Amino acid sequence: MRLDIRLDGYIVNCDQDHDEFLAAFTEWLESNGWGYAGMSLPVTEEEDIEVEIEKMLTNDHYKKWGTFSLPDDDEDEEESEVIPVK
Repeated sequence: MRLDIRLDGYIVNCDQDHDEFLAAFTEWLESNGWGYAGMSLPVTEEEDIEVEIEKMLTNDHYKKWGTFSLPDDDEDEEESEVIPVK
């Protein structure tokens, strides 16, 4: 059975630049036999990622359909907080 998943968000706390991330993401997709149709853009220094994520958390569309996995503020922690918004 084929299932499709839509991604709409940001990769946060990434330690790779955009091209390196895309190479790793593509490798991961292909290793699972998956594909991706969409676009990716590097986040610019002018963008406030925290403000953008807050907009997503308060958006009715995302409240209905989304789930968020946000990194903890404590950098020593390895786990992320998952926030179902349904």
